[in-house]
Amino acid sequence: APVGPRLGPPPPPPCGPPPRNLTVGDVAMGLPPFAPTGAVPNSSLIIQDGGLMWKLKGGGWAFQYPDMVARVQQGRTQISWARQSQAPVSVDMNNDGISYHFGSTVVHRSVTGELIYEQPSGTMHQMHNEVVYHWCNPNIVVYQTPNGMVYYDEGGMTYRGADDLAHYAANGEVLYQGMGGITRQFPDGSANIWTDSGVLYRHADGMMTYTPVGDKQPQVLQNSPLLAEKFPGPPLSAEQVLGMVTKALAAAAAP
Repeated sequence: APVGPRLGPPPPPPCGPPPRNLTVGDVAMGLPPFAPTGAVPNSSLIIQDGGLMWKLKGGGWAFQYPDMVARVQQGRTQISWARQSQAPVSVDMNNDGISYHFGSTVVHRSVTGELIYEQPSGTMHQMHNEVVYHWCNPNIVVYQTPNGMVYYDEGGMTYRGADDLAHYAANGEVLYQGMGGITRQFPDGSANIWTDSGVLYRHADGMMTYTPVGDKQPQVLQNSPLLAEKFPGPPLSAEQVLGMVTKALAAAAAP
């Protein structure tokens, strides 16, 4: 039966919210003379190098210095530096990994080796030997693996391997190019297949034609069922099959 029309892949997902831009003012709000967020009132203690230590209501401690603030709370450590001559930096560590925040860029590194870069323009996600790039404008996703690359945008999805190429267009058209030939399938179910020996056309109504290399006139192919293949000889018993295998193994092991 003829293959009906179909739709192609949807547009790639949009980028998530961009990282906020970390400013000196953001870090300065946690420096003296301001009390840290969640600090127990009047709990500050003067410590070495002119710093202050505060007890936090939910457990843990906050530390303040002239240009640095830190929080240690329930397995999580946060440290921020308000550098006047450079962009401020914030570090966040927990049992799962560490992240760095400077300007509008955030870098995450997990204990499993996962690496993520986040910027307003897009993200980069690396996991072992696979990398995913996501650009926000235009909205493009690229998957890079040892076996090939996948490009994903508004126009569809394209896979490029070592010896082949496949494109799945937004309108449902599929194009494949490999060492054996080229196949192009249209949304209405029709398809063209180019090979070294000729071109096969599958029309939308189910009719198939073939044009050999060197010919100009296509030939109509009949959609007739395959005939039953005649078995060359009587059926073999289980003992006969086992004997043939034993004989083949013995011949392979012989010097």
